Amino acid sequence: MTQEYIKNPDLLNYTLGEDYIRDEKLNELVKGKTIAMVGPAPNLQGSAMGEFIDSHDLIFRVGDSPVGFLGQNDRCVDYGSRSDVLVHSFNDHDRPQLQQDIQWLRSLKYLLQPMVRSYETPRQLEWFKMIDVPVHHVPDHHMKSDKHWNKGKPGYLYDYLGSLPNTGFIGILAMLNYDIKYMYITGYTFYNMGKWSNSGPSYFDSWYETDKFKAHGLNESQKLHNPNHYIQHFRDILKIEKHRDKIKLDTFLTENFDKSNSNE
Repeated sequence: MTQEYIKNPDLLNYTLGEDYIRDEKLNELVKGKTIAMVGPAPNLQGSAMGEFIDSHDLIFRVGDSPVGFLGQNDRCVDYGSRSDVLVHSFNDHDRPQLQQDIQWLRSLKYLLQPMVRSYETPRQLEWFKMIDVPVHHVPDHHMKSDKHWNKGKPGYLYDYLGSLPNTGFIGILAMLNYDIKYMYITGYTFYNMGKWSNSGPSYFDSWYETDKFKAHGLNESQKLHNPNHYIQHFRDILKIEKHRDKIKLDTFLTENFDKSNSNE
């Protein structure tokens, strides 16, 4: 099992693998548009960046977004108030929260589910049908190489990142395959740039139990998602012109990835 980051030119070029098939209806929505990919990281608190975030054509919110999904409207001044697309794993541990905000979900233009096979279950399919919002599922084999999950196909990201990609990172990689004008990325810190002890609460404590690590084929040092591998991979992606031209970073990411053009 790969537990180290392996730089792979093909994966960097295609981000999700050469055989990734994009959702053409989603491409129609985002074509030529500026999008803000807004993560839930607490570094936006007190930033007063909400108006700038809302100035983009489309707002993508990631995971348990403080605005809209969690209903914390007092955060709008920092995170923005608009929401067009939710990038979420829609795994079972989140379902009770999802059930509480059905009307907000139905107001969205699209759902992007960049996680493995959970959408194949009848209950998930029934739930998506109830929401009645277009949804794009990123296929299993782009995530994890496992004979049970994807019938033995190579799992591009898992094999080369050395750990399971998280929702927000896959959302970024997915959108680089679309005809967007650019993607402004904010509310991401890569877990305080990999400094776990200073990043505050992250994910669910139960994921760190030994049996949960084993279930995902990971060891304790990887903590399910390994931000240091994402950081290495993202640095490599920023070196590729066709991707770099589609990416604009907020101040935090600009400073940490040494990218010259801050967009604030």
